[in-house]
Amino acid sequence: MRKPNGGVVFVAYCYVFNRNDALETELHALMQGMVLALQHSDDPIIEQSNSSKALSALTGDGLLRSAYGHLVAETKVFMEDREFIFLKIKRVQNRMTDRLASYSRTDSTTVVWLHKRPSCIEEFLRVDCNPIIMK
Repeated sequence: MRKPNGGVVFVAYCYVFNRNDALETELHALMQGMVLALQHSDDPIIEQSNSSKALSALTGDGLLRSAYGHLVAETKVFMEDREFIFLKIKRVQNRMTDRLASYSRTDSTTVVWLHKRPSCIEEFLRVDCNPIIMK
């Protein structure tokens, strides 16, 4: 998560045990990102994902009756107290997330950096994560 001026609020990755598929992993990542963002910022929160199915589930009722319905419903509870803006992006627009996910799978760990960033994503910060101006 970044501040409007581009500064880092936190960087995190989480290993998801026993996942069924990429959609489940993406839903978990979005939910956990929301939880951290709610704890560390009072601003509206912009969630970016390359999964149109995950974003659609959180903005509509698409997966409520699926195997992931409980996860979608739980995530929507976090959306009640804050403004969330969901943006569909291409995978190449967020290589930093791809790098962090790779570390998560390799290390089977969860890591959070508050107010700093790990060196493994330094090269992607300038290219991938540009400030978004909300009006």
